Formats: sequence, structure tokens, C-alpha cells
Amino acid sequence: MVRIGRILPLAACLAASAASADPQLSPITDRDYAIELYDSTALGNTAVVGMGGAALALASGTSGTLNNPAAPAVRSTTDTDSWSWDYHIDYLIGSLSSDYDNNGLTTQNGGLKRDDGGTSVVTGGVGIRYHDWAIAMTATEQFALVDAMVATQSNVSLRASALRFQLALAKWVPQLDTAIGVSVTNAQFELKPNCTTAGCQSLFTISGPGFEAGATWIPRRESLRVAAAVSSAIAGGSVVASSCPDLANCDGFILPSTVVSPWRIAGGGAYRWAETAWNQQVGGWFRDEPSLTLAADLVVAGPSENAFGLEAFGTKQLQRAGLHATYSVRAGAEYEWVPGRFRVRAGSYWEPSRFEGISGRIHGTFGVEVRVLQFWLWGSLRRGRISLTADLASQYRNIGLSIGFWH
Repeated sequence: MVRIGRILPLAACLAASAASADPQLSPITDRDYAIELYDSTALGNTAVVGMGGAALALASGTSGTLNNPAAPAVRSTTDTDSWSWDYHIDYLIGSLSSDYDNNGLTTQNGGLKRDDGGTSVVTGGVGIRYHDWAIAMTATEQFALVDAMVATQSNVSLRASALRFQLALAKWVPQLDTAIGVSVTNAQFELKPNCTTAGCQSLFTISGPGFEAGATWIPRRESLRVAAAVSSAIAGGSVVASSCPDLANCDGFILPSTVVSPWRIAGGGAYRWAETAWNQQVGGWFRDEPSLTLAADLVVAGPSENAFGLEAFGTKQLQRAGLHATYSVRAGAEYEWVPGRFRVRAGSYWEPSRFEGISGRIHGTFGVEVRVLQFWLWGSLRRGRISLTADLASQYRNIGLSIGFWH
């Protein structure tokens, strides 16, 4: 998926609340602190974003593994073979957002905002299912640019990169009508100046393991699905900074002692109204019928000990992050208006702020998907589609254009 473009600041009209106070900043004086890695916006393919990020009970295949490790064992309703394989490749480019991570930093209160704020994400995966067992491997790399002050230049961009590898094992348990799955994750974080010269070395890298478990209940011949997932916290080990012998003065930065990501618990459900019951194997290449699908998730993220925000770090200051647990409610709808040819989506979600003194904000999401062609590939009938999606909130605006397969 490739996200492009700029949109007028309609987000201000959609937000019920924005940053309610100035951010609380303090200077960095020693290495006794952690950088928190957490993203509370809706990320994923156009279907996930268009439905407000409510994806837990809808997750299937390798792309769904990013939300629920049970997803590899959730068959498509047209998959009646004893074995199958799956893959996905998505590429996302964030557009204009003046406060992407909802930390309240602006040029008026000490932040160094970019005009092209946002994020870029590339993700890919491959998986295989044999009878009731499935395995999937995924890789996701997320980039973000943060303006900063380094010793050699007054204002340059830092390029933050988070790379995550996930290996998931899942099983369909027919006696329980439930898919269960577990996964192990290794996350690596790197921060470096955004430059291309030969001497451009990273400020530091750090990595750490994590674990996830999930389940999806799919009662046969019903139209309801319920899912839950839990992710452990990730705490990186020692900071590696080969270009900086003094971690307390790395190009003018006092480097953190570690990087953390909070634990997360999520639960959700989905219901589909159509001429036929959702949870049954129907065979064929596609399931073309008018349908309305509603989905909702609740996501709880735990606190992070002694953690602070990345963007304030770029200005050599501390902004407390993750002091308390946060809650996010997500809901969305998809309507297949013209069977096999046209779908529309809409949703909304509450994005909590991880930063002290800053309130959360409401997002509105929209999407359309149009089938444009049909062809045979590798012995299977395929349909090409074009999707357009938008995610709007106060000081956050992204639109996306995606070209891919119709499912």
C-alpha cells in the first residue's frame, strides 16, 4: 500500500478534543531514562485504516498477524483446500501532520516540527497453512523524521527506524471453533542523522525480544467473530553506539539507557449481515454478495517506567511518556455496495495521548475500494483493485492510495 498526497485541514472539524495544555519539558542531565516506542494511530492496509483500525476479529493471513498472532490459522471462507499459502507486501508513506504522535509539541512551545511530518512503514510477510496448522513470518520497518539540534549543525533531521521481525505459529481447533496463535518478536530501534554521506553513522541502536498470543472465536454457520490478543512489554538491552565512545556526549546528545514498548491487551468483535452466514466455507474464487460488516476493538496499553518521548529527545529535552495505562476504542463499518465491484468503509477511534498534560483526540476514517480488472495468475483467478482511504484528526491528516488484489 502506498499512501500519498495532502489534504485540506478538515481534521480540525472532526476532532472533539486536541492538545489541552503545553507539553511538560525538562532538560536531559544524565542517562537514567528510556525512550518509549508506541504508535496509537491506525496503521495497516486500507481496509484496516478505513474501518478505524478495528482489525482484531477480522485478522486473517500474514497481514492479519500484525494485529493477532492467531490470524495465520483463520481461513478465507473460499479456502477449501487442505493446504494454502499467503503473502503480503504493504508500503505506507505518511502525508502532512503537524503533530503526528499527539505530544503537543509545536514551533511555539519548543518543538522543531517538520512540514512533512508523519511516518513511513513497509511490511511484508509469507505464510503457509497445512490442514489446521499454520506458520507465518513477517517483517515491519517503520521510519519517522524528527528535527533535532546536533553538535555539528543547529537544525537537522534525525531518522528513527524501528524494525520488527515476527514468527507466528497458529492452529485451528475445530472442537472449539477457535484459532489460537503465539508469536515471538524481535524489535530493533536505530536513531541516526537523516543523511546519505559515507560518514553518516547511527547515534545508537538497541534491540529486545517480545511475545504475543491471540485467539479468534469463529462459531460455525454464524455471522459473529470475537477475538483477543496480548503483547508483552519490550525493553531493549544495552545501547550500542559504535561511533560514540562517550554515551553521555554523542554528537551533543546524552543517550538513553534503554528503549521500551509497553505491554498491550486488546479485545474485539465483528458481525456481518448478508444473505448467507459468514462463518462457513463456500468455495469458489470470491464471495460476491451484498454485505455489511461492523467491527469494534478496545486496546489497553500499559505504563512504561521512566520513559520519555522521542521528539523531545531530538531537542535534548525530556517529555514524560507512558506514566499511566491508556485506552483506545476503535470502531468501523464496511459495506459491499456492488458485489465484487465496489465497497465503502467508515470508522472512528480515540487516540489517547501517552504524554503528560496532553489530551487524546478523535479520528475519523473513510475509504472506498473499486475493482478494476480480473485475470488469471499462477492458476488462480485474481482481481485488481484500487483503494482510497483517509484518516483525519486534529493536527493529523493522512490519505492513502493503494493498488492491489481484491479479496
